[in-house]
Amino acid sequence: MRTELVTIETNTNQPLDGAWYEPDKGSTAGAVMLCHGNTMNFYVGAPRFLPPALTRLGFACLSFNRRGHDVLSNRNNRTVEGAAFQTTAEGMEDNEFAAAWIMNKGYKAPVVIGHSNGGFLGVQYVSHHPLPVLLRLKTRNSVKKWHV
Repeated sequence: MRTELVTIETNTNQPLDGAWYEPDKGSTAGAVMLCHGNTMNFYVGAPRFLPPALTRLGFACLSFNRRGHDVLSNRNNRTVEGAAFQTTAEGMEDNEFAAAWIMNKGYKAPVVIGHSNGGFLGVQYVSHHPLPVLLRLKTRNSVKKWHV
């Protein structure tokens, strides 16, 4: 698997950082857009553990930060960003930027995989673009029963 750190421009001064993964022998199955959950980022959870499996199946993968990544972050210019400031509209826009980036690499509509809030935003993207396939990953809290 080949991995490249990427930056995707947006309509603000906050780009989307991420990682682009490709199978060693090139993509044969298409491209996947991995959308992280609330307050997460591209290098934890599903966007981190899925690319090795998906590239073995022939998919190229984009794991990317939305502008609403982590709880709070800042860039070199000290502009604060993160989930503390996120809006649904901005998250939906970020999916548009990421999908356009994938398509500019020569891929057709990406398969969209989202975890938690990334799944919600993925549903929004797919509802406006009927060609991609959507897989939503849902987390489930385990409940421990205590006996006295």
